[in-house]
Amino acid sequence: MSNLRTAFISISILLGCLTGCAEQNACKSAQTTTDVPDDRGFTGYVVERKDDSILVVDPAFQDYSSNGGDSRYYPAKWFSNAPNQQIGSYVEIWTDGGPENEPYPGQARAETIAVSCPNTPDGAHLSEADAIRGGLFA
Repeated sequence: MSNLRTAFISISILLGCLTGCAEQNACKSAQTTTDVPDDRGFTGYVVERKDDSILVVDPAFQDYSSNGGDSRYYPAKWFSNAPNQQIGSYVEIWTDGGPENEPYPGQARAETIAVSCPNTPDGAHLSEADAIRGGLFA
């Protein structure tokens, strides 16, 4: 019985290590259906996911208070065709060039998605992705 328990624990540890390695490599890849365009895409954090769509919010706010608008307006867009992105991931997304709906948040179809590896600032115990997930689900 102890040999079975030892084998089970060893396999569990091995699977855990392999899963961790796979997740590290996934952040360096891009979900691509065509070549990556030369111009800059929309960047931000994935903050919500529904079916194959994600809501991405740019962390750099814009100040429209001089025109009577919000002093902290964060650009945001829903992107369809993005089924595998994790909440908290920092992504850069290029669209397929189709028309984009402009009510806030905007809507577009993703053609290419590049995912950045989570950054853990010096002295921090959580990565940026973990902190975002913690803030959203707390």
